[in-house]
Amino acid sequence: MRTWPVACLGIALLAGCARTPAPPVRYQDPLLRVALEHPSGWHVLRSADGRWLQVVPARESPEPDALRYAEFLSVRVLPGEPPTQDDALRQQAFSLLPFHGVAKFQREEGKSPPRYRFEGTGSGMAGQWAAVGILFVQPDRLVHAVCAKPLDRWREGQRECDQLVERVQPLP
Repeated sequence: MRTWPVACLGIALLAGCARTPAPPVRYQDPLLRVALEHPSGWHVLRSADGRWLQVVPARESPEPDALRYAEFLSVRVLPGEPPTQDDALRQQAFSLLPFHGVAKFQREEGKSPPRYRFEGTGSGMAGQWAAVGILFVQPDRLVHAVCAKPLDRWREGQRECDQLVERVQPLP
């Protein structure tokens, strides 16, 4: 008699574990001229100058904060003619957030607009994080996109971050 309720509970738990995550939310920003996708329930924060978006799972402040969050999607636009040398672009990519460890900075061949993929680690008040990013090089601006997860969750979070930065699109 007791096996029936236990079996039903087991089936319900398995069904709950098998749920797929909610589909990502598409967001377009006409001021930054970018489109992106972010997990459902995350919050979009915009800097006062309008050049930086930070998308976070739980809002702790009204504006983006490079030190407050260990899990985020960050998109910055740097207007003006970008540097032409790889070293200058690399310095730009790693100077916009508190990176302290650099693992990779590599041009992705055959991509338009030209872009660089990079990886590294950083830290803030919320702890250490690992991140992947893409730096889009356009004639009139750079678009800097980074997704980070806390170090202790990086192994399972890297795939999501790869997908999120791949879905960032500069708009004309």
